[in-house]
Amino acid sequence: MMNFREICKTVFFCIVSVNLGASSGLEILGYIFAALFIAIHVKQFVLSKFATNQSKIPRYRKIFAYGAIVPCALWWVLTPSVETGVSPYLVFIPAWYLLYLAWLQKRSLGNGGYEVFVVFNGIAALFMGLFHAPRACIVSGAVALLLAVYAYGRPRVAFYKYLLFVLLYASLCGSSYIGFKYWKSNRHYGGRWAEDYYVKNRMMGFDPVAALGSFSSNYNSRYNNEIVLRIWDTLAPTYLRAAAYEKYVAGIWKLPANAEKKLYPARYRVDYAVFESEDSAVAVPNVKSVWVQATLDNFGFMFAPANVVGVASKNADSLDYYSTNVFAGANGKRSDWYYYVPDSAETLAIAGESDTSFLQIPNKERKLLDSVSVAMALPRRCVPDCSNFDAVQFAVQNLKKIENYFIQKFKYSYIVPGVGTASINRLELFWNTKEGYCEYYATLAALLLRHQGIPARYVTGFVHPERVVGRPYVTFRRRHSHAWVEVYIDRKWYIFDPTPPAAGISFAKTSWFAIKLEGLKGRFSYVLHLLKDGEWRRVVDGWQASSERLASSPVLYACLAALLVLLAIFRFRGQWRHTKRQTVSKEAARWIALLENTEKRLARLGFVRSPGETVSAFAKRAKEASKKASLKDSLYETEWTLALKQLYEYENNRWRKN
Repeated sequence: MMNFREICKTVFFCIVSVNLGASSGLEILGYIFAALFIAIHVKQFVLSKFATNQSKIPRYRKIFAYGAIVPCALWWVLTPSVETGVSPYLVFIPAWYLLYLAWLQKRSLGNGGYEVFVVFNGIAALFMGLFHAPRACIVSGAVALLLAVYAYGRPRVAFYKYLLFVLLYASLCGSSYIGFKYWKSNRHYGGRWAEDYYVKNRMMGFDPVAALGSFSSNYNSRYNNEIVLRIWDTLAPTYLRAAAYEKYVAGIWKLPANAEKKLYPARYRVDYAVFESEDSAVAVPNVKSVWVQATLDNFGFMFAPANVVGVASKNADSLDYYSTNVFAGANGKRSDWYYYVPDSAETLAIAGESDTSFLQIPNKERKLLDSVSVAMALPRRCVPDCSNFDAVQFAVQNLKKIENYFIQKFKYSYIVPGVGTASINRLELFWNTKEGYCEYYATLAALLLRHQGIPARYVTGFVHPERVVGRPYVTFRRRHSHAWVEVYIDRKWYIFDPTPPAAGISFAKTSWFAIKLEGLKGRFSYVLHLLKDGEWRRVVDGWQASSERLASSPVLYACLAALLVLLAIFRFRGQWRHTKRQTVSKEAARWIALLENTEKRLARLGFVRSPGETVSAFAKRAKEASKKASLKDSLYETEWTLALKQLYEYENNRWRKN
């Protein structure tokens, strides 16, 4: 009867195989591994009953273990990456490899394989197979773990100890699950650690609704020097836009109420869906694509220059396009994307339309704007029927007045004094204290221009990237986050940055080691991007589609079955030949022993075989000698007769085919 523990071990590995197949979407592979473990169990049972030695157990060879790393690495390279969360392939591929190692060790137990490695690899594959697993797999996984504890535990353990383990295991799992659900539903976390974690993993100021003063944490936290964007273009823009806002209410900027249109993928760039502002905008020959790598939460905005004509992103089936030339609405964190711009130097002016929405001013701010206009001595707008009115000159005069006043009267500061006071008008506080940073300057300038009848919009993004000689990309750090104004003059939108220089404010100089390390990190990330998402994948995608069709075809499995049958035939045929060779060898040894015995008999009778003499010649000579010799007695005659008989028997039967 089979050992019950061995049966439990086999059932354990069958559950692990099926669970991993169900979680990773490779059910067929899971069933194949389960069949392989069952085959090992049957074979080892047969060997334990009938085999006399361990020579029938396959030897464990490390080359098979190390060689499997190559196909697993290729598999990982060919799998598409995901935009949010952890790619399941980072878990499933190592799990399959560990399961393969467990099978390799188990089939060679007693001949190079060790059960400790079987257990370790099996348990690891079990837990990794629970990643993204359905509930049924989780339940069966718990059963499999209990089977492993029983099967691989020490024998003769008291039953109550197993029961205690089950209760402890169940209580830990239950408490962990309940605690996770409570934390997830109530967000019950706080303290300095949580605040620090929030600041580190989230950048402020790029929300669809941007509050005045949001950039403070980007400048004043200890992460302000962290690189958050890489733009793979040696002619990267000085101003990289995130969003252009329309309406200002009580210290908050808002996007336009409705997007101009909903965009759907016009085409695909490998795994990236391409969205265009107009039909075939990115297919024009003079349009180039630029890859952006990000570590920040972009809040659904595709960061790009003002003259962008299209973007490409993963896992986005649609985007919102705003008249401000902003692509938004991509849910989830985007680790990278492409933008498409004309292949030329940075455009200083962008053609476009304006409307009355970019002239809106909150009624609560009109009194403040009136006093600010008087203090800055902004020119008055001439009535429409004034013959000498020049709208362009009027707008330029206002821009110069605002810029000069900020430079002369204001001080750039990362802290606005008194900003923490509750229910205070932040914009009025900024005007009174004459201290602040970009968000305050851009907000006041945009509202002043609107107050003067000049369309203006508030824009957030990044400015002045770091360029390093010899590096094929530029970087933006957290402290490069910025806000500025786009002003509408003569049917074009121009960038107007009213923020004065940050005099007296300096950051720690980046060390030589940090620069070199960043260069290595950047190039490494780009190489991974080319491997996983490069254009060469177009060819692979065709091959992958063909492979998927082949994998779903019954012809493949029929061919595999035929191949297995042929391998089995060749193996048994080889074993039969080996057995036959062994039989022939035994037969030859018998005849050689017979010849030696005969020669000894004749030697005792005084008749010796000459060196190099054939058996046939020796037998003929022995027969002639027997006729001439005088037979002394019956024993002598018997010995001679028996010797001659053996010689003729050897000669007649030794070389016959058996």
